[in-house]
Amino acid sequence: MLDVLWRRARAWLRPLGGLSSTVVMAAVGLLFAVWVGVDAQLLHQSSGLSKSSYDWMVRHRWVAAEPDPRIVIIDIDEASLARLSAEFGRWPWPRDVLATVLNHVEQQQPAAVVWDVLFADPDPLSPGGDTAFNAAVERSPHSHFSVLRLPPSNDSASQIRAPALPGLWVDSQSVGSSTVALIPPVLPAVAAAPLGLTNAEPEADGVLRRFEPLQRLPDGSWMHTLPVSVQRALQPQAYQRQVAAAQQAGAPESTLIAWRRSAQAYPHVPMADVLAVAEGQSPLKPVPHFGGKVVLIGASAPTLHDSHATPLASAHAGVDILATLIDNELHERHPMEMPEIAQIALALGLCLLIALTMHWRGLSVLDGLMLDLPLLLLAVSYLSLQTDWVFLDLHLAAAWSLAFVALLRLWAGIRQDHWCQLPPPGTTGLSLLPMQLPGAWDDHSKNRLMSVLERHAPACRLLLATPGAHVQGGELAGLASLIGPTRELAALQAHCQTDRWLRGLRLGPVQALDPRPDGVGWVPDNLAAWQQLLTTRSTPKEFP
Repeated sequence: MLDVLWRRARAWLRPLGGLSSTVVMAAVGLLFAVWVGVDAQLLHQSSGLSKSSYDWMVRHRWVAAEPDPRIVIIDIDEASLARLSAEFGRWPWPRDVLATVLNHVEQQQPAAVVWDVLFADPDPLSPGGDTAFNAAVERSPHSHFSVLRLPPSNDSASQIRAPALPGLWVDSQSVGSSTVALIPPVLPAVAAAPLGLTNAEPEADGVLRRFEPLQRLPDGSWMHTLPVSVQRALQPQAYQRQVAAAQQAGAPESTLIAWRRSAQAYPHVPMADVLAVAEGQSPLKPVPHFGGKVVLIGASAPTLHDSHATPLASAHAGVDILATLIDNELHERHPMEMPEIAQIALALGLCLLIALTMHWRGLSVLDGLMLDLPLLLLAVSYLSLQTDWVFLDLHLAAAWSLAFVALLRLWAGIRQDHWCQLPPPGTTGLSLLPMQLPGAWDDHSKNRLMSVLERHAPACRLLLATPGAHVQGGELAGLASLIGPTRELAALQAHCQTDRWLRGLRLGPVQALDPRPDGVGWVPDNLAAWQQLLTTRSTPKEFP
């Protein structure tokens, strides 16, 4: 059924094959230029393939940055929840438990203690736990805490400004006019500690691929994220460079996340084991020393629902994502990308190059370009992803060059159908011009001859002794005939004297055709003309 529909469609489209190849190339090129620009800016129809192939490349990289050995995660995992449920119940636990853990870690002089836990509400079951944890935070010079940003549409209803949470702003002394909607910490010591936003916005398909280290408010002030807060404490010069670059640009910049090789690249230490050591008990597993470490405290337990889809996993634990972002900030890994305008220009440039190549080299060139060119572009993108410093996104160029080649191939087939169809049975006033090519008629040769017919003999048609492409053996491989009005064939025969490529053809005399009522009267005439052309090979007067 599909084959029948396809044949009917090609028959309906066959008249388009007679259009000027220059006009068709220009029209198709203009169509693609408009479509690529509109799709890149508005429709984003090709972005789905781009995102899925990017995710595959990330998962199958040969080279990925090694995790920073300083980073370790104290994990509120399912095993810890089960072990401590008898004494403390399910999460959240009393905050004096967290105070015990914090005091134990601080005694070992860590580089930073990063809390992937919100302290937005008082502890209703253990008010003394809030007091204990607040006191522990006051004694902790290394703690950094999370703040959740609410949608900016709620900013006008908020009363929070920079002085209320000085550890969240780049310039803690700034008193801007903007209020910001967020969930602030309820404990005074936490509100006064270094803070950072933990919002990570996934893309339209729900996958987290990008991160915005700094956020700008309408009054010109800047807030930093939790990874940048850690960078500020441990790498102040890198922090200043990043802030200066953002302020100079005038707007926050979202960058690709440089992922590690796996979703659980950093060591996890169960919270229950750390608490056991802090209380002088024996852990089930050895607990490392936290001196000089960047210690993250957060949850990987699926029941606590702190996970996101990323290129590495459909449920990537939030604390592992935060560890990756902190690692990137400490090492200033912000992969550069090609500007979108450069991607569009490259896609259009490749389409133009393909059109010119096809115009001069013929249909056979498209056989190699159909898959080789997109695969080459994707290979370049894949290789660039091995560095963690730059990503050459060539998905748009690969997708649209493939579509462009497919469209040109379709038109080339329609064009060949048009020029190689025979006149209807019973057509009168036709003549025959036999010819022989030194080699076989391949796609390049046919394309050259069709271009000549397009300019000088639009009513003529081409008949090959062996219609299949790339026929190499036998004398029949080089035989062809032009059938059309006598005047056009005579003009074409004269044109053969001046065209360098056509001078390589061996031509016979123009012969008038007188088809019989059955419509096949020209067949024996054509065969006789080919036979005469072959047997008179040594007669120079018949050749141009």
